[in-house]
Amino acid sequence: MPSARIPPEYAELARRLRAAEDRLFPLAMIDTERYQRALQLVGALARRLSGIGDFAALAAVEARMEGWLDDLDIPLEGLDPRLVIEAAMSQRFRELLTTAREHTIEQARAAGQEWAILEEPDDASWRGGAAQWVETHLPTGTVMVRSVVAQPVITYRLEVTGDAVRVEEFTSREEWLAAIEQVRQALTSESE
Repeated sequence: MPSARIPPEYAELARRLRAAEDRLFPLAMIDTERYQRALQLVGALARRLSGIGDFAALAAVEARMEGWLDDLDIPLEGLDPRLVIEAAMSQRFRELLTTAREHTIEQARAAGQEWAILEEPDDASWRGGAAQWVETHLPTGTVMVRSVVAQPVITYRLEVTGDAVRVEEFTSREEWLAAIEQVRQALTSESE
């Protein structure tokens, strides 16, 4: 069953769009008027992007979006048009990813699976020294996030979010794998 992770060819786009939001939205703390205009512009562009149905179309439309800003009656003064455009694209990107994840969950349910894989590491993740798996337990809705970070030392992390939140870090791969198996067995027992 395929995962609903960000397609590798759009991973850099996703990072760039997320970084734009991270740079644009702290305006709220220093200039509320500019922040409000930024939100209005991002919202207007995001609404226009709502008809975009996939990552390729979203990437392709970026070059035309600066002209869309000219159609709006909201002043751009003091705002970086690129950040506004990329923040709006980031919202649509997340919506597309959510839709892909919902589709993955539906496919897993139809196939009678107990778990739906929402994210798996790609080669770039491993080369970057970190890997993450995100799965949801279909009968309970519990989400399990497993990750490995290799710097400065190898650390294994397990986060389980359901009725309660459980977060653990391990330096032993064997202990990490045992904890994962314990979560799987507990959820299977709970859902029977």
